[in-house]
Amino acid sequence: MEQNSKLTLKYSELSGNQEINISGDVYGYGGCSGGICHTVNIGPNSRLNGPYLFALCENLKKVDFGENVSIDANNAFQKCYSLETLNASNGLHLRGNASFAQCGFRVLVIPAGSIIDGNHSFGQCQNLRSLVIGDGTVILGDSSFQDCSKLSSIQVGNGVKILGNRTFANCEKIGTFHAGDDFYVSGEDNFMNCRNITSTHYGKNLRLHDESAVIFA
Repeated sequence: MEQNSKLTLKYSELSGNQEINISGDVYGYGGCSGGICHTVNIGPNSRLNGPYLFALCENLKKVDFGENVSIDANNAFQKCYSLETLNASNGLHLRGNASFAQCGFRVLVIPAGSIIDGNHSFGQCQNLRSLVIGDGTVILGDSSFQDCSKLSSIQVGNGVKILGNRTFANCEKIGTFHAGDDFYVSGEDNFMNCRNITSTHYGKNLRLHDESAVIFA
């Protein structure tokens, strides 16, 4: 199914197609429980404005973002338990809350230049083991990866800024945390209950303004 320009998606349009191609300003109150959709392709310069637009798409496995795509509404892909692949090579812009909360990622790459401004953007992704955060990413929202209970390895690029609170709170299985140059951490409790970090590495100009970041001391 192909849609473009300014559109409102209906439940029937989401649930009855294996592959969905959309672009433009996308509205609608979705929810895809019981649908057959397995791939969503989002065209360049698109904005997702509909809350719960693809939430509960239990068969969704892959999402491809074009350049300059933003998610402005809440819970856009929440509880897509089979979603393991997120391609967004030109950066993520997440302004809505819980955009990909409780999804099925095992390995997640946040591309360079991303802005994560919503709360709980990837919270409670219980299958997530490995996280890579690309250069220049800015995390503004709270609890972005909180309660990812199996997350064990984090690789952070250069110039990454964490300005929110509780970013990795309760991720108790993190053992390795490596960061590049100019890593900046502010806010509160970003590493709360991360008790098992035994391998840390960071580059030049490390700046910490969060007492929970003592793991880097």
